[in-house]
Amino acid sequence: MKRLCTSLCAAALCAPLLWGQTPRSEMAASEFPGLQLLPPGSQVKGISLPRYEKHRVSALLMADLMEVLTRSDISFTSIRANLYAENGEITLVTCPKAAYDFRTKMVNSTTRTEVDSTRFSALGTGVTFSTETNMGVLKGPVRTTVKNSAFNVEDKAR
Repeated sequence: MKRLCTSLCAAALCAPLLWGQTPRSEMAASEFPGLQLLPPGSQVKGISLPRYEKHRVSALLMADLMEVLTRSDISFTSIRANLYAENGEITLVTCPKAAYDFRTKMVNSTTRTEVDSTRFSALGTGVTFSTETNMGVLKGPVRTTVKNSAFNVEDKAR
């Protein structure tokens, strides 16, 4: 059993060399080290990717399917992303399909995208989001609903 495990680990580490790829891609190495073991065309089902900032979880991306398109591009299907603010607020972003480019650090989707937080909810026809600046644009037409709790700031302070 030990020999089989050693052989599998060695094969996984040498696989990129055997497929004619370099074993490390500097673009994806720092953000997603596990991508180094997956050749383009690979698919991973039921993936969860946490993101950390200042020693706390700032986001959790969950997807039914992740596909490696190139060494610097991946796509996700059936996405649910929880964004955790420092004040404890949680924003939920869902969409059927999106792509991430490690070179530009941009998430792009041209599918129905929903954003839901304690202060508002919004629905658009896609999204562009920078993981570098944590800012994005919901593509339109966009329907936004501001929730009543957003206007009751004075009541919460008392």
